[in-house]
Amino acid sequence: MRRILIVEDEPDALEMLVGWMQHQTGWEVRSAQSGRSAVELSKTFKPDVVIADYLLQDDVTGVDVIAEVQAQQKPVRCVLVTGMLAKALQDAQRINGVPILTKPLDFRRLARLISEPPS
Repeated sequence: MRRILIVEDEPDALEMLVGWMQHQTGWEVRSAQSGRSAVELSKTFKPDVVIADYLLQDDVTGVDVIAEVQAQQKPVRCVLVTGMLAKALQDAQRINGVPILTKPLDFRRLARLISEPPS
């Protein structure tokens, strides 16, 4: 079974995304509300897909989470989501090639992105 790690600090957004992913994919879904907890969880969970919000509760961003997970394991498909595109784009140069989706999310586009093989 494939595994998805969702990193989102807004409880309502996290609940909606987790529910949608479980329903649409049938994959095992785990979640974290901070960057640090996401990085720790990824070490044992070994996700196939990471969907990370850019701004999180702590000083670890979604870009940091994605960079850490990609350094720990390959291949992993990652998607960065944000409501602050300009700021995220500046920081996302470290994770070149990772798609960025803006909020509110286009779930059909997200479904296509997580179905693609990792780059």
